[in-house]
Amino acid sequence: MKILPQISLFDQSQIEILGDLERLQLLIDNIPDEKLINKLWKIRGKGRNDWSVVAMWHTFLASFVFQHKTVAELIRELNRNSQLRVICGINPRTVKQADGTYTIYIAPSESAYTNFFKNLIKCKKELDEIFIELRKFMYDNLEGFGETAAGDGKAIQSFATTYSKNEEKDGRRDTDADWGIKKYTTSVNEKGETIINKKKWFGYRLHLIVDTKYELPIAYKVTKASNSEKIEMLNMIQEIAKTAPEIILELKYFLADKGYDYTKLIEYLEEEDITPIIDICNMWQYGEKTKQYRNTDLVYTYYGEVYFVADKGEQLKLNYMGYDKNSESLRYGFHPQYKDNRVFRIKIEEDKRIFVPVARDSKKWKRKYKERTSVERANGRLDRDYGFELHTIRGLDKMELFVRTALIIQLAMAKGKILQNKKEHLAALVA
Repeated sequence: MKILPQISLFDQSQIEILGDLERLQLLIDNIPDEKLINKLWKIRGKGRNDWSVVAMWHTFLASFVFQHKTVAELIRELNRNSQLRVICGINPRTVKQADGTYTIYIAPSESAYTNFFKNLIKCKKELDEIFIELRKFMYDNLEGFGETAAGDGKAIQSFATTYSKNEEKDGRRDTDADWGIKKYTTSVNEKGETIINKKKWFGYRLHLIVDTKYELPIAYKVTKASNSEKIEMLNMIQEIAKTAPEIILELKYFLADKGYDYTKLIEYLEEEDITPIIDICNMWQYGEKTKQYRNTDLVYTYYGEVYFVADKGEQLKLNYMGYDKNSESLRYGFHPQYKDNRVFRIKIEEDKRIFVPVARDSKKWKRKYKERTSVERANGRLDRDYGFELHTIRGLDKMELFVRTALIIQLAMAKGKILQNKKEHLAALVA
């Protein structure tokens, strides 16, 4: 909703803040929020109208652009920044007091934002529609958007530190959050044992899927911290297949770390003709190094390396030669130095975790897997640029609202840049 008047280029104080103001105006201009605004008006009804819902919504967006960690910081910014108030549509209020004097209010109070957030939480459907419309814009205007996607889970601490003994919701305690644990493989010791570190937190988990080329969000879900990453990711992809099958048709590769090494997820991706590029956990017991492939002279490792066992027991590593879709098998052959032209086929049904359409020990697999870092950078931006590393959010509904709004802002900013023919750093808030 475009309400920005012409900014004077001769006022030095305005020039100093022009960067953030320009970003905010770009954001406001490119969010399709008409339905949301109408819903907010309906929710307010005949209630108090001290500050318009448009102004409250725009100031909420401004809190992300100006990177305010608290509502108090936002209010202080509004009190001192007249140009920001104009952009957001904040009009000063004059209120007559009981003693006959008048008080001028130039920014909403914290209680006004508390009530606004309660109303905004009721607009989940309208906010989801904004996200979906902006996502469609990316598919329509960015070449290759959605062909390769990466998924990951992100820990988000609650502002509360632990469970509350009082389960009644009052806005001051968090009755929704719980404890989550994530394991990280850090190194291997001298004995060959894997060293695993654990991260424990009280709060929530964001399940996120991003396009790896542009690092923009495709889908997301916020749950309690204890919810399983791999199960939630499978549920998300299945939900996308039902509600937006065109996304599944575009998706060729899905990338994830070994936390998503889940047979049901891999099988579902392959059913949808999506190639899984997912790291693997070694679940072999008793120290097994290799297994025999059926009744053949071939053996393989848990990571998908295939060897031919020669007459004297020597293991000759075979080269990957591509995927045969007709027979759903991986093709392997000898290195040219052995002058042996035999070709061997490994059926992926042998073990769909180990044998995937792009062989795990191939250069292509390694190259594609490196693209997974895109989702890690996306999670880093949410912490650094959107304030989820240090925040004051309690409760699942409010956490969903802030995450949803942050991702909407990211897409709306990208839309504005695309319309200006600036397609670099689309995912950056400040660029």
